[in-house]
Amino acid sequence: MRTVYPVGTTLYRPEKCFNGYTLLWGGRRIRLIDMNGRDVHAWRVDQDEIGCGKCGLPRAKLLPNGHVLALFGALGVGSSGIAEYDWDGAILWHYIPEAGLAHHDFFPKPDGNVLLICREAVPPEIVEKVKDPERRAITLWSDVIIEVSRQEEVVWEWHLHDHLDMDRCCPIPASRGWRAGPDNDTISDWSHTNTVQALPENKWHDRGDERFAPGNVLISMRQLDEIVIVDRETKRIAWSYTGEYKGGLSGQHESCMIEKGTPGEGNILVFDNGSSPLRDLAHAGCSFVLEIAPPTKKVAWVYEDGERFHSNFTSSAQRLRNGNTLICEAAGRRVFEVTPECEIVWEHVAGGNRSYRYPYDYCPQAAALDRPKERPVTPPKEFRIEPDEPE
Repeated sequence: MRTVYPVGTTLYRPEKCFNGYTLLWGGRRIRLIDMNGRDVHAWRVDQDEIGCGKCGLPRAKLLPNGHVLALFGALGVGSSGIAEYDWDGAILWHYIPEAGLAHHDFFPKPDGNVLLICREAVPPEIVEKVKDPERRAITLWSDVIIEVSRQEEVVWEWHLHDHLDMDRCCPIPASRGWRAGPDNDTISDWSHTNTVQALPENKWHDRGDERFAPGNVLISMRQLDEIVIVDRETKRIAWSYTGEYKGGLSGQHESCMIEKGTPGEGNILVFDNGSSPLRDLAHAGCSFVLEIAPPTKKVAWVYEDGERFHSNFTSSAQRLRNGNTLICEAAGRRVFEVTPECEIVWEHVAGGNRSYRYPYDYCPQAAALDRPKERPVTPPKEFRIEPDEPE
C-alpha cells in the first residue's frame, strides 16, 4: 500500500462538475472548501462546551440558514450530544440524550425536530431468549431511534430490539480485543445503526405506495447488512433490503432516498463497503455505491472500480443536482465526484469520514461570499519524487 500521497484537490474539470462548496470535518474543526480545496469558512467547535470532551466528531451538516449541526459521540465513549452553531460559531442549542449514547448520524427535519441514533443495552428479558449462550452471557448493544424537539422533548422513538430477530446477527466475529474496542464488535454490538433519514416527498408515494410515505424513517444497520424503512405511524418495518449485487450488502453506510428534482429521485443511494462479504468473494476488498429502485429492489446504477475503490468502514455518497455523485472513500481519505458514466471529474485528498456538497447559494452567508475562481486541475500522467541528492 502506498505511504506517500498528494493532498488537496488533485483533479478538477469544472465544466463537468456540480460546482459548489464541500463540507469536511474532523477533530474540533468543521470547514467549507471550494472546488480548488481552499477554505472559505470554518467553525471551531469545542466538545467540552456541551460536556462531551472525549467525543469525536462523526457528523456535521450545514443548514439552509447558515448554521451547522454537529454530532459529538463515539461508541465506547461515555458522553455524547448534538449542538447547533451559527455562522460565526456561537452555540445556539445543544442536547444531551438520556435515551443512550448518540452516535454516527442525525437527521434535521423541516419542522426543527432532529432524528438521532442512540445506543442502548438490550433488556435482560430479551437477552435471555437469545439462542447463542455466548451472546446471552454478555451485554448486547442495540439502538433506539429518537425524534427530539428543540424543547428537548422526545416525541417519537423506535427500539430495534422490539422489532428485529435478536438471533439474526453477523456470523463473522470481531475479537472483543480488536482496535475498535470491546463494545464495538460483531458479538456484543448487535445492530450498529449508522445512518438515519426521514423520507422526503417522492414519486413512489405519489403513486399510492404507502411504504414510502414522507416522514417514514430509513435506517442502515451495518452488522445486519440491511437497510429498512420504518412506518412512523405503525412502527412496523414497511420495507427492507439486503441486496443481491455481488453477494448483497456488506457493512453498508449512508443509505439515503434521493430528493425530488435530483436525477434518480425516489431511489435509494447507499455506500456498500464490502467489509465482511458472506456470499460472494467478488465483494471482498471492493466497495460499491449502489442506486436502488425501492419498489423492485433492482440496482439502477452502480459505481465500482475493483480493488482500487475500497473503504471497509464509514464513508458516504451523495447524489448531486446535475446527476453526478459525490463519494467519500474514508479509508483513502479521498472525496471525489463522478458523472453518471462513472468518470471522475473532481478529487480531493485529505478528506474525513464523510462529506457533503452544497451549491454556492445554499444559504445567505455562503451566497454573500465572493464567488471563487474555478481553476482546472490536471494531474500528471506519472508522479515521481526525485532523490534528496542529485547523482
